[in-house]
Amino acid sequence: MDPGKPWNSLSLRRKPAVLAIRISRELQRRPLLAKCVPTAIGFAFGDCLTQFMNRDRKRTLREQWSFSRTGTMLCVGALCAGPVLLSFGRWMDLSILPTAPTSPLALSVKFLLDQVVGCFIWQVAYITINPAYRRSAVALLESSSVMIETQTQRLGLRHAHHAVAS
Repeated sequence: MDPGKPWNSLSLRRKPAVLAIRISRELQRRPLLAKCVPTAIGFAFGDCLTQFMNRDRKRTLREQWSFSRTGTMLCVGALCAGPVLLSFGRWMDLSILPTAPTSPLALSVKFLLDQVVGCFIWQVAYITINPAYRRSAVALLESSSVMIETQTQRLGLRHAHHAVAS
């Protein structure tokens, strides 16, 4: 069946396959759209998960849901992360195993790096738009730095004891 045939002349069984072919062709012609749409959905979904997991169980979800925050994350995903990740992906295609760009190793490394950069962008955006999340992040960084200082001081004392003993 020709994917170019008129839609209403197709049987019901063929329509999903033809639709998938048409969508695939359009996405290949528009790589920015192909990257931005799923990235935007992923950013908004991440916000939904975060809001759901951090909700106040004493109040209804509807009372406390921030649709503007979900919308903001959707926009950040579409307008910022999507284009950045598309450019990053093109750079990776040229830089990571350019002689075997579709090998399992190259694809695994590219996928992992894409996810790491995407997660970094998501975290920066979320810290920027959500004051409670920002306070939590600052508290985590402060407690981590105190732990690092404590460990450094302990190591320094151990080295001092070894130097005195020798």
